[in-house]
Amino acid sequence: MRKGRDIIGKTIVAYDTGEKVDKIEDLIFDQDRNLLLGFLIDEGGWFSNAKVLPLSLVKAIGLDAVIVPSEDAIQTASHFPDIDSVLKRNNILKGTQIMTLDGRDLGTLVDLYFDDQTGVVEGYEVSGGLFADAYTGRSFVPAPQTLKIGEDVAFVPPETADLMQEQVGGIKAAVQTASEKMQETAQVANVKLQDASRTATTRLANVIVDPAEQKAFAVGKVAEQTVDAPGGGQLVLKGEIITPAIADAAEHLDVLDALYRSAGGSLTGKLNQQFSSQLESTFASLSVEQAEARRVSRTVYTSEGYIIAAVGQIVTPHVIERAKTYHRESDLLEAVGLSSRSAAKSQTDSLLSSTGEQLQHGTSSLWEKVKETAGDLQERSTQAIEEQRIKGALGRPTTRVILDRNDQVILNVGELITHQAIASARSADVLDVLLSSVYTDKPQLSVQDLRAPEPGSAAL
Repeated sequence: MRKGRDIIGKTIVAYDTGEKVDKIEDLIFDQDRNLLLGFLIDEGGWFSNAKVLPLSLVKAIGLDAVIVPSEDAIQTASHFPDIDSVLKRNNILKGTQIMTLDGRDLGTLVDLYFDDQTGVVEGYEVSGGLFADAYTGRSFVPAPQTLKIGEDVAFVPPETADLMQEQVGGIKAAVQTASEKMQETAQVANVKLQDASRTATTRLANVIVDPAEQKAFAVGKVAEQTVDAPGGGQLVLKGEIITPAIADAAEHLDVLDALYRSAGGSLTGKLNQQFSSQLESTFASLSVEQAEARRVSRTVYTSEGYIIAAVGQIVTPHVIERAKTYHRESDLLEAVGLSSRSAAKSQTDSLLSSTGEQLQHGTSSLWEKVKETAGDLQERSTQAIEEQRIKGALGRPTTRVILDRNDQVILNVGELITHQAIASARSADVLDVLLSSVYTDKPQLSVQDLRAPEPGSAAL
């Protein structure tokens, strides 16, 4: 979802010309349908002459700008009857007091949150009221199906106040009321879980770090120490530049890890870092449901500025699904005052709070879920490393001829690696050959020799 105030003032950019055409002045909201219809661009002398931008014509809402197909997306309100009708009613939301039908004051409306695809309003930011945060003085009011706005007060159903109450019972209450014996049992389970995690670090070490990553890291670097070859001799001497051929030989001789360390890589540190990150992510995805019915203390955003949960909002299953979709489970847990590990511990404690049999079942159940992620861990790591190698290869020449299965030349020696070449090599199942044939030395060439045969499409 998006916050209205975050949109006001944003520049509008036309996609067809790339020009800045205007900026957003205000929101256009239909209270009868609980729907954001669009944006006011220019109020004009009369609302009928106002310039507006319907939400349906917005191509994208970014951090810094709103993208529209063309400048023609902005028209006078008379072109859009539903928007024109709302403007004539002159609904003013900001400053309106929100009250339940049974007389409870929920605060004064400050802003609204809406779905940027459908325009449906999900809630309102209010100041003061029954559930105001002690520090910010703000709270989140879930949007009801109907909102009746008067001159001074907007009325919502009594059930709205019930949805604003934080309910931290369940697991927390169960832990607090558990017997001393069950608490001791849960502590034992936590120790077992930590021991299992440490064991898993050792077991997964060799699968998490892919050899391709070690080779990509080492090639082009200066060896900090001599690497001996099995059976006698030296594979690379201290001070020597590591070439692709040396890296291939190290892999063939099963001393790639030694070459990686000689190039300055820390194999153990990399293993621990990757496993710790993956384990933290696993804990978050397994225990994010612990956030349900808790109040959000800070807004959770995606990297594109999309709002997962607003400050003051009570977490619902819908919010949890949204966090999973955008992989923000850890952020959501932290926003309600939980860490991934503490939430996982709470989940484990709950599972183990009844009998010794549940203890065994609960611990193994959580551990089995953790182990399930190990199967695809190597694949994710391989994909990430491959993307890194591709980025490093693009625009560089190749040191060998790359052929497809029909012996057709994809790239000749010295030709630049392009996105098309990457796609063709992948299709012919020779992408690894191509990425192992990248020229990484710094050639003594003129600027003209290094230039592509045609100007860049994004050049000034």
